[in-house]
Amino acid sequence: MENTQSFFDDIRAYHDEEIPGVVEKIAADPLLIPAAQFVFPNLDIEQVRALIRSCQTSYDIQRKIMYPAIGGIIHRTMRNFTTEGCDRVPETNGWLFISNHRDITLDAMLMQYALFGNNLPTTDISLGDNLLRTPLVFELCKANYMIKVIRKDDVSMREFLENSRHLSEYIRFRINELGRSVWIAQRNGRTKDGKDLTEPGIIKMFGLSGTSDFVETFSQLHIAPVAISYQYEPCDVFKAVELCRRRNDAPYHKAENEDFLSILTGIKAYKGDTNMTFCEPISKQELEAIAELPRAEQCKALADLIDRRIITEYKLFDTNYIAYDILHGTHRFSNYYTSEAEQQFAIYLVRSNAQFEVMGVDKDVAREILLGIYANPVEAKLNLGINL
Repeated sequence: MENTQSFFDDIRAYHDEEIPGVVEKIAADPLLIPAAQFVFPNLDIEQVRALIRSCQTSYDIQRKIMYPAIGGIIHRTMRNFTTEGCDRVPETNGWLFISNHRDITLDAMLMQYALFGNNLPTTDISLGDNLLRTPLVFELCKANYMIKVIRKDDVSMREFLENSRHLSEYIRFRINELGRSVWIAQRNGRTKDGKDLTEPGIIKMFGLSGTSDFVETFSQLHIAPVAISYQYEPCDVFKAVELCRRRNDAPYHKAENEDFLSILTGIKAYKGDTNMTFCEPISKQELEAIAELPRAEQCKALADLIDRRIITEYKLFDTNYIAYDILHGTHRFSNYYTSEAEQQFAIYLVRSNAQFEVMGVDKDVAREILLGIYANPVEAKLNLGINL
């Protein structure tokens, strides 16, 4: 077992025996001060450092640091945080939770909060190595059951496949051998346009560590989709700006520390009502039906099935219906929102336009993209024939 685990040293989380040394690094990091001021406003920095140093295991970090920290974020940046489908999550067995991806860190953090609060086992969290360049984030994540996903753009195709196989093997090892669940996003990078679509390449990656038997390979992973929905999308203005520049064929290069700033913005920004729903897991019978398809179509079919689960369970808010009606010039869904909510969203759009002007993008194009972020989940349900 030890030899097997050491094979994954490059992407694994810290073991419990490593935690005492790690918490010293976290406590001493200068960036802890501004982070602690927001997450633990009622404690001074020395109290926060003492709390961190008292952690001896990863579970301690979740119980003493992460759970209250996420609770504080919810209290200060959300009106309500609701969860549904927790009865679908078994108390035993390792599961592969695949969720839509709207915020860099909050999606996974909120899921851990929901599981922990319902006395269910938390999960490993898959995070791209581009998010781990800040030492504080790296150490804190690695101490909190993180799996590092190597996403370097400058690797060869052979190295990319080797990295994908390595990750796939580790995920399967954690689930099958250790009974530990894993969270991973349905795509590489956040959804920028409000369209929650699973990349078939992610499904192919899972299969790299399996056998030639499709049903056996994927039933062993116990796939369970998860839908996360925000009334006000984290970093929506920045997403619209990025897509606006890309649409105009302008080169888009991330600024230094842009990912870290997006993490902070996503955490601090107001999100209104937020919902997390654990969808019905993918059944063996459904995998058997997909296995009847030609091999070239199987991964896409499984991705489509996951998408349908997520889109079905995605909770629509008044902002989604208002944006759809504005974008399409209708009052089709006016029964789903009040005139006060419509007014609030109109003010939100005015403020967003001001930000677009400061950032130097076409306000009309950026506004259309921003509306699409909110309207597209409505469109997705309509396209699947789901009653609203």
